[in-house]
Amino acid sequence: MGGSIAQAAAQSASISVSPSTVEASPGETFRIDISIDPHDLAISGAQFNLYFDQNVLNATSQTQGTFLAQDGATTTVITDTINNSLGRIEYAEIRLGAEHGVSDPGVFASITFEVVGTTGMSNLKLSNVILSNPDGESIETTINSGTCTVATSASDSDTSGSSSTSTPTVTYVDISAEEAQEMLAEDPEHVTVLDVRTAEEYNAEHIPGAKSIPLSELEGRIDELDRSEDIIIYSQSGIESRTASELLVDQGCENVYNLLGGIDAWRLTFPVIIPGTSPSPPVATPESDVTPSSESSSPPALSSSPAASLTSTAPPSSANSPSTPPSEQHEGIPGFGAPLALAAVGLAFALWRRRMR
Repeated sequence: MGGSIAQAAAQSASISVSPSTVEASPGETFRIDISIDPHDLAISGAQFNLYFDQNVLNATSQTQGTFLAQDGATTTVITDTINNSLGRIEYAEIRLGAEHGVSDPGVFASITFEVVGTTGMSNLKLSNVILSNPDGESIETTINSGTCTVATSASDSDTSGSSSTSTPTVTYVDISAEEAQEMLAEDPEHVTVLDVRTAEEYNAEHIPGAKSIPLSELEGRIDELDRSEDIIIYSQSGIESRTASELLVDQGCENVYNLLGGIDAWRLTFPVIIPGTSPSPPVATPESDVTPSSESSSPPALSSSPAASLTSTAPPSSANSPSTPPSEQHEGIPGFGAPLALAAVGLAFALWRRRMR
């Protein structure tokens, strides 16, 4: 039994923030790498979202790594966006014209941040990760996120360090829109979604099933919440919800989750309720004008525009998104047109390759 478990683990690729922990001073810039280790599996495409606290960090640039082109193959960047308002980064890239995937570890992308906060900590949270093989099938993936702590003076660090050691505190957990949706899908009866924006903002649009308690009223209305439930808190862009999360933790709530990017991030992928209308669908980006021709002997060409979506004559894949643990299923990056866009591209390329034979 132990050997089988070890063998299964060995067949799981991994994607990691490197270094996993960063300590930086206010005003300082630093770089992290998003590294992929295939663990001997062949990889031909990958995508990720990275969430961070926009009160602490500002992402200044993102650069393409050499992982998918390590053997000299041509690659195409599908999505490359930084949204500092939401604290969210997206990146996706695939190989083209290569019959085999890559199986050696490497850097997939590099991101540079500037520390804009004077204190605090930011998660560097990977989400919506998909790795695919040359056949367009998703690969089971272990996800290793990171953190950045804003360094203070040596004396402050020593004081805070001794305090935290002697008095452990319960904190809230930052989660992505994809993780929040998974929690609601798995156990909706024991999850409360709390909107802490103003009543006017809630009435304009809100996440389905959300309860409205404005942040200014939260402390006086906290008894309206069931403290035994998981509480997912959101604001417009994920800033005020942090304050609300801290307040609930201080009041003894133990299972508190802050929605990274707020309703602005949720709306990119999942429906919202607009009173008087049906739930709005996820925001779709304009369709690419590049469509593979069935008469062409070339592989499907892709737009390098960050907003481009892919169209293909290949049938949709039924493969599940990679996950660790298995319950973490992810939606594809908006602009792919489907959660398994990488799979669709891989299948299109596979069909072209068969025709060439």
